[in-house]
Amino acid sequence: MHIFNLYKLKCIIIHKLRHIWTVVVFVANLLDNYYRRAINRQQLQPPHPNNNNNNNIMEQEIQDEAPEEQQQQQQQQQQQPLEQAQADFVARFNAIAAAEPMDASDMENEDADDEIDIDDDEDDVDDDENELSDVEDSDPEMEEMYSDGDWTTSNDESEMSTTISNVGLGPVEPSEPAAVRPMYSFQPARLVKCQFKEKHCIGGFPLGRSGHRIIASKSHLYSLGGYNPRSALTAARRGRCLLFQELWSYNFATNHWKLELNADNASNMPTELASNALAIHNDVLISHGGTGYPFGESCSNDCYVYRTSDTSAGVERLKVTGDLPTAQYGPGIVIHKHYLYTIGGTTGFDYSCDVYRLNLQTSVWENVYICRPEMRDDPEGRYRHEVVYDGKHIFVLGGGTSNSVYDLQRIPAYNLDANSWDYFDTLPDRKSCAWSQNDKGYPRPRKCFSCVQHQSSNGDIEAFITGGLQGDFSTYFSDIWKLNLRTKQWSIIQTASLPRPLYFHSAAHSDNGCMYIFGGIEYNDKETLKRRNDLYKMWMTIPKLSEMCWDAITYYNDNLDLYDRKTLLAAGIPKTFTERLPPQRSSSDSGEPGTSMVTSLYSIAKRARSQMQ
Repeated sequence: MHIFNLYKLKCIIIHKLRHIWTVVVFVANLLDNYYRRAINRQQLQPPHPNNNNNNNIMEQEIQDEAPEEQQQQQQQQQQQPLEQAQADFVARFNAIAAAEPMDASDMENEDADDEIDIDDDEDDVDDDENELSDVEDSDPEMEEMYSDGDWTTSNDESEMSTTISNVGLGPVEPSEPAAVRPMYSFQPARLVKCQFKEKHCIGGFPLGRSGHRIIASKSHLYSLGGYNPRSALTAARRGRCLLFQELWSYNFATNHWKLELNADNASNMPTELASNALAIHNDVLISHGGTGYPFGESCSNDCYVYRTSDTSAGVERLKVTGDLPTAQYGPGIVIHKHYLYTIGGTTGFDYSCDVYRLNLQTSVWENVYICRPEMRDDPEGRYRHEVVYDGKHIFVLGGGTSNSVYDLQRIPAYNLDANSWDYFDTLPDRKSCAWSQNDKGYPRPRKCFSCVQHQSSNGDIEAFITGGLQGDFSTYFSDIWKLNLRTKQWSIIQTASLPRPLYFHSAAHSDNGCMYIFGGIEYNDKETLKRRNDLYKMWMTIPKLSEMCWDAITYYNDNLDLYDRKTLLAAGIPKTFTERLPPQRSSSDSGEPGTSMVTSLYSIAKRARSQMQ
């Protein structure tokens, strides 16, 4: 098990060396400045006064003036190579400190014509060299996993208090050192980064990914599938699926990830796990559509059911009949009554906005509406759009094709009762910060963004969109907008935005008004792209007081799963909240993977896995 600590230690050392180089450069610059000042003082020092005005002495000084000038020129010529060497020394350290290696694989986009080069000669290498290459391939992933800093949109200095509040759980509290953290304060419409990485070992949480989907229940966040070119190369050498055949769960109360299902413990795990659609119904996860790798070559129109309970964990492919939809990826799905509706998507070549529905009771597909935009006023085909639902209409937001996007001003909506398409003109946000000559108070057209909806206290349905990109793959977004489906009013969230532009990420909400954003491709100021595994949360509204109290309790106590339920109930925590905790774990459990723990096969080398089995 020490191999995990060595990897993590290696990443920490690499991170610390960058700071050491910065100190060395600073010291070198400081010494160079002192050296230059000393030389200038010697050159500018005035000659000592001489009271002897004898003519012979004056004549001697005139005669000696020429040799002294020659000596000064020789000294300057000797000093120039030394100064040049010092300047080169400082320049080399500056270059070392400023150099940041860029992985060319991160420059790939998620279009259907992406390709990946796999060396077929890897089979000729012996097993020892293969194992060594696997370890080396995982090193960049480890740096990516542990190199992130803290970030939050809240910069209020009043929060930086060291006061800690503990739940009164009696004398049987586990002897864990209390962590000093800022005082809790509830802040709606603030994007906060969830700090979970220090609680996990390597392979204990998802790697950076894009094209995945997340969904949430009251207690857990679930992440399915996704793609990362670094992990795809490693998976290709091991003969595995190039996409993440993984279903992860994240418990909100304990701030802890768990790998629920993968290709080893679930034989029916699909391989088309990029840009699919994911929903939750009666605490059961349902996925539809998706593409394998290379994108667009193999698409799916299947529906899979995922169960994560200890007694019935597994994946099941639904056996369906009827008029099945076209196999494609990038659709949007909504569950209305006992029907699953799917709208739009692409095969990688053709785009549609057709409507199909699956009867979840009889497992029969039905063709509901085929769009004909060339014949009538139907929406054009698209993929990577988002759908929201108010009980009467399914609104289709944004989306696009490989080189185009659709606007968010006039929104098409499928009428569930009339079986027809309606269009709604939205209202702009006329605040000065949102108004510009180009968009005039509307969010700019985009695709590959995230969207969640929730019901406010007055009954209005509100949709929140985040990030995305335009069709030219040169304009990326980090803004957050809200759309009221009743008033059709757009509003920009002024108090929160993503730290950097993000697309091909995913978002979900937990029915209590809190939105979570995970993963995606991040665009930074150096015009480079990198897949992330960061998790952010934002309260979209002010929830019930009990939800705020539970959020504060779990903020200070992320180890409540160490206590038995009777102790928590005796401390005054309602049963509805104790049921959100995972099964009780032993206080001796340090988080290291054991023989019964499922770990990611995309981030652990062969030798590490052999020791775990």
